[in-house]
Amino acid sequence: MTISKQYYGKSALGVLGMAISAALYGQDVAHEDTAAIEEIVVTSALHRSRAETVLPVNILAGEELREKAAATLGEMLQEQVGVNNASFGVGVGLPVIRGQSANRVQVLQGGVGNVDASAVSPDHANSLEPALAQRIEVLRGPATLLYGNGAIGGVVNAIDNAIPPEPPEGFTALLEPRHNDVADLQTTIIKLEGGNTDVAWHVDAIKRDSNDTTIKGFAINPALVDMDDEEAVEELLNSAGRIGNSRASAESFTLGGSWLLDSGYIGMAYSSMDNEYGLPPGAHAHHDHGDEHDDEHEEEHEEHDEAHAEDEGDLRIVMEQQRWDVEGEASLDGFFTEIHGRLSVVDYQHAEVEADGGIGTVYSNEGLEGRLLMHMGVPDDREGVIGVQFGSRDFSALGEEAFIPATDIGNLALFTVQSIDRGDMTYEAGLRVENVTLDRVGSCDQDDTNFSGSLAAIWRYRSDTNLLASLNHSERAATVEERYSNIDANCLEQDHESLVAHAATQRLEIGNPFATTETSTNFELGWRKHAGNITGEFNLFYNAIDDFIYLWDTGLFEDDVEIARYLQQDAVFKGFESQLMFPLYSTGSHLSELALFADYVEAEFDRGGNVPRIPPLRFGFEWTHSHVNWLVKLRWTRVDSQSDLASNETASDGYHLLSLYGDYHLDVGRGGSLLLFARGNNLLDETIRNHTSLLKDVAPAPGRGVEVGLRLEF
Repeated sequence: MTISKQYYGKSALGVLGMAISAALYGQDVAHEDTAAIEEIVVTSALHRSRAETVLPVNILAGEELREKAAATLGEMLQEQVGVNNASFGVGVGLPVIRGQSANRVQVLQGGVGNVDASAVSPDHANSLEPALAQRIEVLRGPATLLYGNGAIGGVVNAIDNAIPPEPPEGFTALLEPRHNDVADLQTTIIKLEGGNTDVAWHVDAIKRDSNDTTIKGFAINPALVDMDDEEAVEELLNSAGRIGNSRASAESFTLGGSWLLDSGYIGMAYSSMDNEYGLPPGAHAHHDHGDEHDDEHEEEHEEHDEAHAEDEGDLRIVMEQQRWDVEGEASLDGFFTEIHGRLSVVDYQHAEVEADGGIGTVYSNEGLEGRLLMHMGVPDDREGVIGVQFGSRDFSALGEEAFIPATDIGNLALFTVQSIDRGDMTYEAGLRVENVTLDRVGSCDQDDTNFSGSLAAIWRYRSDTNLLASLNHSERAATVEERYSNIDANCLEQDHESLVAHAATQRLEIGNPFATTETSTNFELGWRKHAGNITGEFNLFYNAIDDFIYLWDTGLFEDDVEIARYLQQDAVFKGFESQLMFPLYSTGSHLSELALFADYVEAEFDRGGNVPRIPPLRFGFEWTHSHVNWLVKLRWTRVDSQSDLASNETASDGYHLLSLYGDYHLDVGRGGSLLLFARGNNLLDETIRNHTSLLKDVAPAPGRGVEVGLRLEF
């Protein structure tokens, strides 16, 4: 691995040294009979616990999930090792896994993809409500073998109980109101569940409202402001103390139920979501490249900018989605011992609404996606599954920002995963073949067939410790926006005068209709200690991606907006992830524990230069002290500065992030419980400009905030 920073080298060696020292210490203090009971990793095709799977996986569930509940998926997962948040203001937060996001990270709900438009543009939010999830699993690294074309970088699977797979424990209810002063954010969550041995049902709902987010200093980065420009200085001063147009509101509800059989279940669910959020001033601003124009032309642009400046600052996204899910599972006799299937039908739409009420662009995505997984009857030392995945979507974008044509998108895939145990070794292999089609009006259709495969091994050299190695080959076909942005029906790019600007990226994007398949070869080594006094993991990964598709700024402009093209070039992503948990002391009913963590990724093009928006080195600790009825957590994170920049990127300063969480449990009548909790975020009130955010220089992360709430369950 190339060490580009002396500081990184010292920190990486330090973290690795701590991991090795603690592991050796653990050989003496760990007890062989303290086997941790772990849940099955649902997102894995095989029936494996986190300790047994070859996949590097984060699991967020139970009290930890409730502690980290947030308005966006990226914000909720950003403290997980190897995961960062690509925000676009506070209304959008997309997960970044090992430096990759958007089309290379597949977001699932119950194992089936979300049919939304979040991968099309960085200003489009995910169409799921993470605060309603019962469990969130994150697969780090390529997972195309399991979930297809959009999983070359990783998978996020939000799992709920909308279709209950087993009988409930009587009637249960949850009410959780919470308030965060940083944006006057008020959130209310309700869940109801019940049934008997034959039928189970589920109801949930959430409502969220917030005002503009408060920050320390200026939303606009003062370092990039020309202090001799009076208009620019005025915009800077107007951004003091808050992120403009960042107020948001959302509401969602789900109704579901299942019929419980002797050997399985079958059920269905319906959910509806309405989400409205604003894009910060600067998100849809015009570029001024400084070229000379004649006086009349320049005057026209100045008048146009003045007329639209206020409107663009108040651009709102109004998103609606309706989703129907059907799921079933049954035990079988014969060659296949179990069958599990899920089908989702989605009607998604979002509109970009100007301040005067006019609708600029309407994105629509209607379609379905389904999976069928069959477990094979094999000897006890083997396990195998065969699966089929299919999907069909009608995508369209209508309006002034419709730079992508209406396209029908289809996919069909077959895959298998097989494993075999030999003593203290487990070997796993998989294969997937997938066909992806893009059909649009004209003669520019596309039909790609991709192949993915994997080989992996686990060595259980102790009952509580594993060594892992894996090699993955993954292929990804170019998506509709990568191929068809500003491309006509004959596979030719539009005349420069006819190009339609993509306001979110402030560019005139031109697709690559003849893009070849993107191919990833990922090699990974891992150490995992899953039981005993000390637990943790250390992973090294090297991911070489041939024909990596990226958006390149040409330096050419049309009407003050830069022209950018989708090009392909080989790239390499490499890095590490480390986390270690161990007790400090335990006395009576008190337990004090410490967790150390660090992650790093470096991404470079083979012909020189860096891949854009790669997160910098990050490390820190989390101290937890728990009692029978209460808990306190103190978390400190150091995020390094990022100076390994891509073309036209600006550097990002490092920062320290300090948070404090505490809760207190009370028993209430008839078996109920009440949890009172409080959380302080960004307690040092740092100005945080996340390098993964396209809007880091106009919309930093929120300033110091305090969240309080309660959770009543019975």
